[in-house]
Amino acid sequence: MKAKIVLIGAVVLAGCGAATTGGGGNGAAAQRSNGPDTCNAARYAALVGQDAVTALQIPEPKRAYRPDEAITLDANPARVNVVLDETDVIVAITCG
Repeated sequence: MKAKIVLIGAVVLAGCGAATTGGGGNGAAAQRSNGPDTCNAARYAALVGQDAVTALQIPEPKRAYRPDEAITLDANPARVNVVLDETDVIVAITCG
């Protein structure tokens, strides 16, 4: 029984660590993860609010996706994630 409680506690704490911080302005949208800016996402903050085509200037590794799409959960700190809305406008740029 004690092992189950420890396991449940670990799962709950793991979920808390995955939370992102919000904020306003392009700087916050450019880097929402709790970690360091390992992929230079802040460099591309000016692209937030622009059409997805402008993300082509971001060097590899990168990926673009909408929040409702399935993506792999592999962590790549050097990868730039370009998050798009339903009209292909960039809403956030993050690392991972």
